[in-house]
Amino acid sequence: MPELAHLFSPITIGKVTIRNRIFASAHILNYAENGLPSERHARYYEARAKGGIGLIIQEGTVVSPRSEFHSVISHGFKDEIIPGLRRISEAVHSHGAKLLLQLAHGGAVASSYFVGGNMEGCSPVPTPAIGEIPRVMDDEAISKSVQDHVDTALRAKEASYDGVELHFGHGYLQQQFLSPYYNIRTDAFGGSLENRMRFGMRIIDAVRKAVGDDFIVGVRTSAEELIPEGYTMELAKQFIPLWVKTGKIDFFNVSVANSTTMAFAIPPMMIPPRPFVFCAAEIKQLVDVPVFTAIRINDPVIANDIIKNNEADMVAMTRATICDPELPNKAKEGRLDDIRLCIACNEGCWERWARNAPITCMQNPETGHEGVFKIVPAPKKKKVLVIGGGCAGMEAAIVAKQRGHDVVLYEKSVELGGAILIAAKAPSRQELGQAVRFLKHEVERLGVEVRLNQEATSSAVLKERPDAVIVATGATTITDPRPDVVGPGSAIDIQPGAHAVTAEDVLEGKAQTGQRVVIADQQNYMKGLVTAEFLADKGKEVTIIMPLPLRYLAANPYDMDASTHAIQILNLKTRNVKRISDCKVKKVSPGKVVIEDVFTQTRQELDADTLVLSYWRKSEIKLYEELRDKVKELYLTGDALSPRRLIEAIHESYKIAMNV
Repeated sequence: MPELAHLFSPITIGKVTIRNRIFASAHILNYAENGLPSERHARYYEARAKGGIGLIIQEGTVVSPRSEFHSVISHGFKDEIIPGLRRISEAVHSHGAKLLLQLAHGGAVASSYFVGGNMEGCSPVPTPAIGEIPRVMDDEAISKSVQDHVDTALRAKEASYDGVELHFGHGYLQQQFLSPYYNIRTDAFGGSLENRMRFGMRIIDAVRKAVGDDFIVGVRTSAEELIPEGYTMELAKQFIPLWVKTGKIDFFNVSVANSTTMAFAIPPMMIPPRPFVFCAAEIKQLVDVPVFTAIRINDPVIANDIIKNNEADMVAMTRATICDPELPNKAKEGRLDDIRLCIACNEGCWERWARNAPITCMQNPETGHEGVFKIVPAPKKKKVLVIGGGCAGMEAAIVAKQRGHDVVLYEKSVELGGAILIAAKAPSRQELGQAVRFLKHEVERLGVEVRLNQEATSSAVLKERPDAVIVATGATTITDPRPDVVGPGSAIDIQPGAHAVTAEDVLEGKAQTGQRVVIADQQNYMKGLVTAEFLADKGKEVTIIMPLPLRYLAANPYDMDASTHAIQILNLKTRNVKRISDCKVKKVSPGKVVIEDVFTQTRQELDADTLVLSYWRKSEIKLYEELRDKVKELYLTGDALSPRRLIEAIHESYKIAMNV
C-alpha cells in the first residue's frame, strides 16, 4: 500500500489548523434558491466534510447585483444569506473540516441577462464568451466594489466561516484589471503592473482590515491566461510575490485560464492528470505563504507525491470528491481500490453547471441528493436477476446487493463492461475504463454472483424463478442506415461495392479502412470525434461530416460539455482532421461519398476509400418482450430502454434497484 503520510499531515493557514492537505476548490452547485444557499447545499458540503476532507472552499458567491455571472448562484450581497451560510458552517464544522467562502465578481463575464441591467467591467472590452460591452467602472464604482467585497466577507465571518477566498482568476473582474488583454485603461488602474494591481490591492487591504488577523484571507489567481495577448507565468511571478509582501494574504490558490480558456481549468479526460502543478511549484519557490494547486488531480497517490515533492502545500481534489466524497477517509484507511476515481467525463458536474442544472456525478447518483438518495435495506429479501453486465447492469446489481437481495448477474460475453469497453479503446476516452474497474470491483467486493459467457434466454430466466428481473441488455450497432431504420433524414444510400464500416468495428479493430476516410457523424457526439482521432493517429486522411453547425455543437442539450468539446476539437486540429459542418452524408459508392448541405440541399462529392458510420444505437429488447407478463417485477434500464449516455444508464439503474 502506498504511504500517504504527507497528504494526511496537518497544516496551518493563517491561524487555522487544517487536518490534512486535501481541499475542494470553489465550484458552483446550482443549488441556490432565489440567490440563497439551500438545505441541499448543506447536505452536499456535510457529506464531503464527513468524508474526511480538510478544507472546503464554498462556491463562488457574488458580491453585488452587478457581478452576477450565472443564473443559479448565491448572493453574498444580501444579509438574508447569513442563516443559510450558518447552516452550512455548522454542518461542515461538525465533522472537523474547515470552511471558506469564495467572493467573486464577474465583471465582463457577467451579463445583462443575469444582472437585470448593465454589467460593469474594467474596460470596454467584451469577453468572447459573452460578447457584451461592459460599462467601464469609474472611481466610485471601484470603491463600491471594494466595499461590496468587505461586506460579503463580514457576512461570512458572522456565519462562523474560517475565512474567505478572493477570486482573482478565471477571467473574473480582478483578473480583467490585471490582464493586458482586457485592461486598456489610461488612469491609475491601467498601464503599469503597479496600476493594474491597484484594484486587487485595495480589496485585499480593505477585507483584511475589516475581518482582522484571526480570519483567513486567501487569493485564487490564474498563473497563465493561456491566450497570446494575455499574461503568462513570468508576469504572475511578479504580481503574486507583491501581493504576498503586503503581509495580508494567508495563501495563494494557483490555477490557470481566463473565461475563454476555461477548458484547461476544468479539463476533460483527454488531458493527463496534474497538468498545471508546475505553476504552483514555481510560485511556491517565490513566496512564504502556503500555495495550493488544483486541476485534474483525482488520485490520492498523485496528491501525496505533490506534497512530498514540495510542489504545493494543499491539493484540490474537487471533482474527485464530487465523485467520491469518502475519498479522503478511504485513502487514509488504505482502501485505495474502494475509491470511485473521477474520470473527468464532466457529464454530471461541469456540463450540468453550464446548463443551469443541479450538479451531480456521472458515476455517483447520490451526489447532489445527499440525505435523499441513500442505500436502505429492502423490506423483503428477493431473488433478483440482472441480465447484462455493462455499466447499467453492474450498477443495478451492486445497489440491489447492497440492499440485501440475492443477486445473479448474467453477461453473454467473457467480461463485464459492455459498450464502454469499446469507447475506452479510443485514445481520448481510455479513462472510461476506470468507471468499469470500479463497478467490477464493487461487484466482486459485495459477492454478487456473476455468470459470464452465458446469454440469458427467457426459458433460462424463468427456470430460475426470480422475484425480480432487471433487463440491461444494452443496444446494438446500426450497420444498415436505411430510412426504415434511422429515419429518412439520417439515411445513407450504400451502393454495391462501397466500403462502409461502423465506428465501433473500427475502434475494436474488427474493421480496417482505406487511406482516405470520411466519417458520417450522424449523432453529433463524441463517437465520431474520437474515431476521427483514432484513425488520424494511424496516419489516415480523415474528414468528419457533422449535420449540426459546428458553432452549435457545444450548445446541443445532448452534446458533450464545452470543455470536452473544445479539447477534442483541438486534438483534431493538431492531427489535421478536416471538419465539415452543416452537412449530411447521403450516399457512398466505390471511391466516392456524396454530402448534402443541410440549409441549401446542394450536394458535393468527396473522394474516399472508406465511409465510417457513426450513428446512435438500437435498443436490444427481445428478452424484455419475451418476459412481459411472465415476471412479477420486470424492469428495463440503460441502453436497452433507450440508448443514451453513461450518466443516464447508471442513474437510472440506481433508481430502479432502489425500488426492487
